[in-house]
Amino acid sequence: MVLKSIALATSIVFMTTSGFAAILFEGYSKVMSGEDHIGYTVSRYEFDSKTKQFISTNMIKVGKGTNEVTESLKARASDELVPISYEYTSMSGKETKTIDAKFKNGNMSALIIKNGKTERVEKKIPKGTFLSTFLVYLMLKSKTGLQANSNYEYQAIAEEDAAIFKGQALVGKESDFNGFKVFKIKNTFKDSEFLSFVNDRGESLGTQALGQPVRTELVAISADAVKNQSFSPTILKTLFGSVPPGIENVQSRALKLKQETSAAPSKKEGVEPGQGVIIKTQPTAAPTKGQ
Repeated sequence: MVLKSIALATSIVFMTTSGFAAILFEGYSKVMSGEDHIGYTVSRYEFDSKTKQFISTNMIKVGKGTNEVTESLKARASDELVPISYEYTSMSGKETKTIDAKFKNGNMSALIIKNGKTERVEKKIPKGTFLSTFLVYLMLKSKTGLQANSNYEYQAIAEEDAAIFKGQALVGKESDFNGFKVFKIKNTFKDSEFLSFVNDRGESLGTQALGQPVRTELVAISADAVKNQSFSPTILKTLFGSVPPGIENVQSRALKLKQETSAAPSKKEGVEPGQGVIIKTQPTAAPTKGQ
């Protein structure tokens, strides 16, 4: 259920490319419990123009030692967000769970392996049902789009359960979050409620679980999310194909603009326009702690 609290932490920038998957959003978020930094998330959303598929790849890690919990999700949907497939994995101490689900002709076929025990699930999927990881895409692609004082009712598949639940997303008025203009969205799904702070481009800068002190916050630099948490480049490479830089998001763009502005020479410094060398600071890559 941890992944549900970051379901809206995505960025939607519809792009057109030829023959490969374009990254729509990629970023790291820190996970906080009160004032304690307890983990991080890594998210990437892509659109493959060749296959006309949306791809969602997410990982979240919270806790340490025997209390460490890791969840990952790789999901695919059509350009109309009809479910195609997903792979879900969770590890918590000695507890493990994997789900491999595929969809065809309105039916879901899933193989669930929990602590070594196997279960097969065959289920009819009602029209309009989607994978919950793509919620923001559904909101942006709706007739009204993402706008203030609106109500989105839906039913989606909870990937960690391979089950369908009803949900509701209430979009409030535009407000401020960490210096950015956002909409505050209250989402109810699987009897859980959380807030997501989303700008008009569909990018979520943070989430807050209601009734719990847990929240997430998008950061510009991956190291700010990882900090002293355990970090495995091998796991990320297996899931994402490489270690994500995490710079395709509004926070990273704002930091880059600030760096470029501060690095630009001025006439007061005796440098004429077009002269000299401007060195652009490269984004900090994810730290590479032990495997």
